[in-house]
Amino acid sequence: MLKVLLLLLTQLPCAPNDFSTVCSCKQGMLSACETLRLSEPEQAAEILSRLEQAAALAKVVEDVGEKAEALEAESASDCSEPKECKGQLHHIISKPIAKALEDHKTLKGHYKARDRRFVTRAVDKKSHCGYQEWHRKVDDEVIEWLESNRDATPKQFEDFLREIYSRPLMRARFPNGF
Repeated sequence: MLKVLLLLLTQLPCAPNDFSTVCSCKQGMLSACETLRLSEPEQAAEILSRLEQAAALAKVVEDVGEKAEALEAESASDCSEPKECKGQLHHIISKPIAKALEDHKTLKGHYKARDRRFVTRAVDKKSHCGYQEWHRKVDDEVIEWLESNRDATPKQFEDFLREIYSRPLMRARFPNGF
């Protein structure tokens, strides 16, 4: 199904029974695009630009599909809490991050574990159920960032957190970001 969608996304529409060089170029035939480039360079450039945009969009769709499959596989095997944890709240400032913040040169005292200002809700139980492996990896990334950015301001730290929670895989888990 995904491959059919990708095929449709990467092709530009033509009129029925249109077998022109323009239509062939729109369908991704490079020889037709080259022929069109020689006779109508501006039109060929426009079509090629649109094909590149469609191909980039198709790549994004494919990547999101792969990440969603990986998320589903990881979540199915990684939930150790009861099934009723659907839509669990996620505390962005976890205990390990709070501990690292206590030792931070400039951020000490600005944040606490399970800080109410930094909470988001998971889309479903598979997305966040306890302290899963993805959660530990995010915590490790944040702690590493804190260690590498000893003079960071609260704004820089919060911008870094927003960047993490705006990633496609994290948006799949937490659609509202934080």
